[in-house]
Amino acid sequence: MQLLRLELKGFKSFADKTIVKFSPGMTAVIGPNGSGKSNITDAMKWVLGESNVRNLRGQKAEDIIFSGTEKRKPMSAAEVTLVFDNSDQQLDIDMAEVAITRRIYRTGESEFLVNKRSCRLKDIHLLLADTGLGRDSMAIIGQNRIDAILNSKPEERRLIFEDVAGISRFKINKEDALRRIASTDRNMERVRDVMATIEEQLGPLSEKAEKTKKYMTLSRTKRDYDGALGFHNYKTSDRLLTRFENDNIAFKDEEIELQTELSKLEARRHELQSSSSKEQEQLKLWEAQYTEKQRDEERLAGHLRLLEEQLKTARRELDETSMRISELEATQKGEEQQLRILNQLIQDESAQLVEKESNLEELEETYKKAVEDVRAEQAKFQSLQSDREAFEQRQLEVVSAIETAKASIRSLEARKVESKNQCAILESEIAQVDSELQVARSEFEELGQKFNALSAQRQALVDDAKNAAMKAREERKELQKLRTQEQRAKGRLELLAQWEEQHEGYLEGTKNILNGKGSWREQITGAVGELFTVEDKYTTAIETALGGSVNHVVTTTARAAAEGVNYLKSIQGGRVTFLPMDSVKGKPYDTPALHESCVLGTAVDCISFDNKYAHIFQYLLGRTLVVSSMDDAIGLQKKYNQQLRIVTLTGEQFQPGGSLTGGATKRKRASVLSRKEEAASLEQELVQIEEQIQSLTANLERLEKRVEESEKERVALDESYQHTNLLYVASETKVQNIQHQIDRKKRVLSEEEQRLVQIDIDLATTTANLKDQETALASLQENHGVDGNQGALMDRLTVLQKVQQEAYEAFTKARLTCDTLRHTIQERETQREQRNQSISSIIERLTPLRNLLVSTTQRYEEEIPKAQEVAEQELASATAEVERLRALRDEAYDKTSTGREEMESILSEQDRLNQRYKVVQGRLVDMEGKITRHRMDCERFIEELQELGFTLEDAQALRIEGSVNDWKDEQARLMAEIAELGPVNPNAVEEYEETKERYDFLTTQLADLDTAKTQLQAVIAEMDKAMSTQLYDVLDVVGRRFQEVFSQLFGGGTAQIVLTDPDNILTGGIDFYIQPPGKKRQQLTLLSGGERALTVIALLFSFLDYRPAPFCVLDEVDAALDEANVERFSSYLNRVNKETQFIVVSHRKKTMEAAEVLQGVTMVERGVSRLLTVAFEDVKEDLA
Repeated sequence: MQLLRLELKGFKSFADKTIVKFSPGMTAVIGPNGSGKSNITDAMKWVLGESNVRNLRGQKAEDIIFSGTEKRKPMSAAEVTLVFDNSDQQLDIDMAEVAITRRIYRTGESEFLVNKRSCRLKDIHLLLADTGLGRDSMAIIGQNRIDAILNSKPEERRLIFEDVAGISRFKINKEDALRRIASTDRNMERVRDVMATIEEQLGPLSEKAEKTKKYMTLSRTKRDYDGALGFHNYKTSDRLLTRFENDNIAFKDEEIELQTELSKLEARRHELQSSSSKEQEQLKLWEAQYTEKQRDEERLAGHLRLLEEQLKTARRELDETSMRISELEATQKGEEQQLRILNQLIQDESAQLVEKESNLEELEETYKKAVEDVRAEQAKFQSLQSDREAFEQRQLEVVSAIETAKASIRSLEARKVESKNQCAILESEIAQVDSELQVARSEFEELGQKFNALSAQRQALVDDAKNAAMKAREERKELQKLRTQEQRAKGRLELLAQWEEQHEGYLEGTKNILNGKGSWREQITGAVGELFTVEDKYTTAIETALGGSVNHVVTTTARAAAEGVNYLKSIQGGRVTFLPMDSVKGKPYDTPALHESCVLGTAVDCISFDNKYAHIFQYLLGRTLVVSSMDDAIGLQKKYNQQLRIVTLTGEQFQPGGSLTGGATKRKRASVLSRKEEAASLEQELVQIEEQIQSLTANLERLEKRVEESEKERVALDESYQHTNLLYVASETKVQNIQHQIDRKKRVLSEEEQRLVQIDIDLATTTANLKDQETALASLQENHGVDGNQGALMDRLTVLQKVQQEAYEAFTKARLTCDTLRHTIQERETQREQRNQSISSIIERLTPLRNLLVSTTQRYEEEIPKAQEVAEQELASATAEVERLRALRDEAYDKTSTGREEMESILSEQDRLNQRYKVVQGRLVDMEGKITRHRMDCERFIEELQELGFTLEDAQALRIEGSVNDWKDEQARLMAEIAELGPVNPNAVEEYEETKERYDFLTTQLADLDTAKTQLQAVIAEMDKAMSTQLYDVLDVVGRRFQEVFSQLFGGGTAQIVLTDPDNILTGGIDFYIQPPGKKRQQLTLLSGGERALTVIALLFSFLDYRPAPFCVLDEVDAALDEANVERFSSYLNRVNKETQFIVVSHRKKTMEAAEVLQGVTMVERGVSRLLTVAFEDVKEDLA
């Protein structure tokens, strides 16, 4: 794979579309500072997936878009494309050229494209993984990369080696697995939290559910007792209503008789009074006035009692209002006291804050001065130290170069022997590992087939169990519905049978006859309602036509009917109409109306019965016509002059003469006629329900068995599935590891063979270099030193730093005190505002209370006593007037002497009759009240039963042991138990079951998550093993190559890579121990700046040797090197550019000379970069 070209448009200073072509070998990018050279490097970083804009020398994303100049407008987007030659198919795309494009818009939107097809950043990373161009690869090396390696911690250096090892894909998969484990842990934690919450809820919910179940059980039992007592109360009130209605009729008859007698006496009294009308008129006048004054006296007494009650009420209001005012005034005083305290505290703390802030400003100035003093002293110390180190560094470099050259010659000779031996060993190892690879690939393919088969089999079992369970749940719901319908139908059928057996629905007399015993009972054929059947559509019409006749009893003979009447009399069992079959004669009804189109027939035609009862039903229903609607009946009556008896299918009844009966009642009850039809319908419905239940039960058992069998098979399969999965992942890793070993060994073999050739060349070069360095050392004999009082400067600096620290601590302490005071004052002001609001609220509440106290006091002390005094005076005056009028009336009686004796007799009789009349009227009023009350009681009891869900028939059907008093005691006990339960949540049972079901589901989910976590941990362990193996290989190979490159660049010396924690290679760090020629062995950080830079360059070249990238960009990495080291650097590049395509951004002449093509970047137009490409041959003479 080779880099062909870079296309830029709108990226940083490249406003116009610019194409940078790259040829094999080494290309140098040159140009003045600020011309945009490094923008080419930034563009490559960006298109390869760099997401941190700071690494592209920007602050925000839009900084990489051309921002415009004085002559050009800003661009709205930036686009960069890298084009690769993929003829070797190193990239996993079946195309000869691969173009990776990245585009960003000023709106913030961005996109990635591969061969002009949109993709994700993750897809780019996966595409470039293991190509040497992945994230943090060695393909682009800048001065910042060298600094990063130099300044990084050992653990951070390990990350660089990991990327070189090509375990990026493992790391991505491991990071994904770790994220999934972290997500699983979070999910497990959430599930545990939810389960903990649910566990806390389950206990109370269970108690509430049990409480609700107990409440429902008690309520159902109480409902039965309420129904029984309600029906008992209804029957009692109905019986009393009947008795009081009969008594009312008797009192009305007596009232009429008394009115007649009083009328006669009044007529006679008028005759007697006519002779003395004047005296009588005066008497009437006195009587009328006397009666009127008596009423006034009673009214005034009642008004006086009312005023006394108002006075007591006013007294209570006065006491309550006074108490509330006192409480509010006390609260107000407390709030005002707290407000005064808060105001004083705020005032004191504000004064402290002003003082502290003033002191804070002084401390801040002191701290700033101390900082400036320390900085000035540090500058002096650094300047002195720099001058001293300059000479030492130059002398050290020359000595180091000589020792390096000598060591390199020895090392090269030893390496030549070692390389020959290494080539022989590698050829043998490659043959052996290749054989292992074939075996591993065979195992991997076999496990893959087995794993795929198990996966498909397991998924099929899971799907089958899920579908069966879902169907089973639906079947259970349907089965429950059917069983509920079955219970309801059976209950209704039993009730209908019970009613039929007890003759419910018939009048009391009819029931007594049907239930009676005796020889006469054998001649009772039954009630009329038991002797026929009727279709549903005619039921209402026949019920209307029969009316009360449905209660008539049919007997075989008139004698049997007479005995039945005597039986009823003997037991006082009510009245019944008997229909003796030997005396009741009914004939078919013949009328022209039967031929009318709207007539459905006679009522007899609409029923079915035994033919022996034909004359009975002809008698009862033969003359009643049945029509469909009320309009048909009205038309028929008009046509036949109101002479017909007609019923409609909806229950309206027309009588001869024109009367019409119709309407509807709220209460619907099952009639004796509809019971048989309903019972037959219920029996048929039960048969259908039982068949459906049997079918559903069989199907449900089959589904449950299917779920159980699928689950057993899945559990049995899971162990094999998980084991195969682990073996499959491990086998894949094993194949990859072996392949990596073969590739690496072949690459190492090739490198060793090339190294043998290179060693001979290096031996000649190093010998010549040794002679040059010895000549340079001879010229450095003049001693140069730098005098200075470094000790004094250091002491002065220490004192100033101590002063700075003390000033900073004092300033920080003062600032913290000010912040605390501000926060405290703010809190107190908030409290003050709350106190003010509280006082305002109290004042607002006091005003109406005080007004109420004034008005109530005025009523209590003035208005009501004055009204009492006036009322007492008026009452005394009325009482005196009543006594005076009584005397005048008695005197008037005495003056009527004519007919006194007869008059007295009449008056006496009138008084007696009037007294009785008043008693009767009182009793009538009492009876009316009782009748109304008991009628309302009956209606109320019916409504209460309906609220309980009972009809009268349902309530009558209740069978509860014990007496009414026992019922009441049990009802009271149940009410006490229900009250003792307290408030009950009616949904508690459902909530508990839902919560329990959710808890069980979460328990299963937690177990599944734990299993998934265990599997992920096993996969991570396998990946860690594979990564450790590859990383050890990298350390081994790169370590040896690092030693070789280091020796070539330094002319000798040793370089060693060391693990800080050999037992934990994936978490430990990596350090370097370096020994330049002629110096002692030491850590990298202790070398001089140039030595450190060249050492890191040697390391980076070692990385490239281990995992060559298609290209390598070196952005001013030679900036810190002196001329001798630059020459070594450029010489090394010339040796290795046959294997790797190098793009070097540089200002150094030696580096430019090593390049085959120069790409010049310049700014012809200010702010806009342009490109100039020149072959090296064209400028060779100028560079010389």
